[in-house]
Amino acid sequence: MHRIIIISSILLLFNSCEQLVNIGDLTSSQKYPAKIGHEWEYYTEWKLEYYDTTGNIDSTSTGFSENTIVRIIKESDTLGFYKDLVLFESFDLSTPQNINKTWYLNADSGLFAIAYSNAGSSQFVWPKQRSIALEQVHNFVRTIGVFPGFANVNTMLNPQADTIQYYSLPRKVLTYPLTIGSRWIELTVPFFRERYIQKKEIINTNSGSYNCYKLESNWTWVPNLEFTDYVDLNSGLVMREIIADSMMIVTVTNPDNGAFVKSSTISKLVREKK
Repeated sequence: MHRIIIISSILLLFNSCEQLVNIGDLTSSQKYPAKIGHEWEYYTEWKLEYYDTTGNIDSTSTGFSENTIVRIIKESDTLGFYKDLVLFESFDLSTPQNINKTWYLNADSGLFAIAYSNAGSSQFVWPKQRSIALEQVHNFVRTIGVFPGFANVNTMLNPQADTIQYYSLPRKVLTYPLTIGSRWIELTVPFFRERYIQKKEIINTNSGSYNCYKLESNWTWVPNLEFTDYVDLNSGLVMREIIADSMMIVTVTNPDNGAFVKSSTISKLVREKK
């Protein structure tokens, strides 16, 4: 009889611990991994699906960009009255001299983008009337990069320079605790964007398998543009997906005519160093 009671107590304790783990996943205060020396390498591939006159896909082209390195070089930096900032830098392997930097505050309530500098980065120019050249699509993706969040969109408002530029308002890239059902406003200037999480997904890459939160976007900037991040709080950003539908691809020699396409770009983590 005592043995049955002991076994029952152990089972009850085990079940209680399991429930606490699940509850802990819902209330975790775990933050984005932001320690000096942490380094990520991403591989980016893109696909263009061309629409015919009936609105069906009749052809596809694919390609890839040079791998991108993202790493943390400081975790207790100071800018103005901001202290304890984490400094990320990023560059393509083909152009290591062109280094983009972004400073974040990894606070208890969330991860905030504070400032940036974009020496030699691609200048983002969104063309008028939704017509866009192929190289501009690639420049747009490079401008977004693979930093946490959509940190570098202000390059369309500021010239390229080594000067540190502050966001007019800190951008809330992530909210803590990060859970299914989370919803927060990332930015309101120069446009409104809200991020939200409805589920987790397993993402498999060359560097491993990750149980990621799927961060979707609700914004008022460009119609038919989807911007989705897959984040594992042990490893950071694992995959970024950018889909621009019903865009017109034009050539420099013939800017008034072109084909309507669906452009898909995926950046995946291929190597991580902690």
